[in-house]
Amino acid sequence: MSDIIQSAWGIIYYLDPVDGEPRYLLIKRHALSGKIERVSPKWKIKWDESLEVAAIREVSEESGIPINQLKLKQLLWITQIRNIDNKWPIDKDVTYFLMEFVGDPNVVSIDQIEWYIGIYKWANLQEVLGLIYYQDIRELIRKSYLLIKQGQKDNDVKKKFLEQLV
Repeated sequence: MSDIIQSAWGIIYYLDPVDGEPRYLLIKRHALSGKIERVSPKWKIKWDESLEVAAIREVSEESGIPINQLKLKQLLWITQIRNIDNKWPIDKDVTYFLMEFVGDPNVVSIDQIEWYIGIYKWANLQEVLGLIYYQDIRELIRKSYLLIKQGQKDNDVKKKFLEQLV
């Protein structure tokens, strides 16, 4: 078995000041299949950093969002992708985090790097569900929506999450 790559995915949202509904950051990129897909920022973890530190750093680097405008809310899910029967080119564990963006949504700046096309969209729940290809990611977006709507968006969420890691 090859080394398992540790990666993380940031589901980034801000609350629209007009209707109070979450808007999710989606970035266009080239998929391995050659198709164009919309995704949230994702990244590989460096060997010397925690998942949480990597999550905030990479979302900031890939989106142009200042680190101080990203609030790590909670861990959403962990999934494992394994190269069984050579179906996948790599083995990896993916950790999904929910993050709140507390700045100006126009500050986002996506470079044309690492398969990204440089185009982004802040999408409401219905738009996201229509644009995201993978069913498991759509379910995570639905879950995040329920968490946000249930009022789990205060500063105590991060504290509770970090306590669960200990």
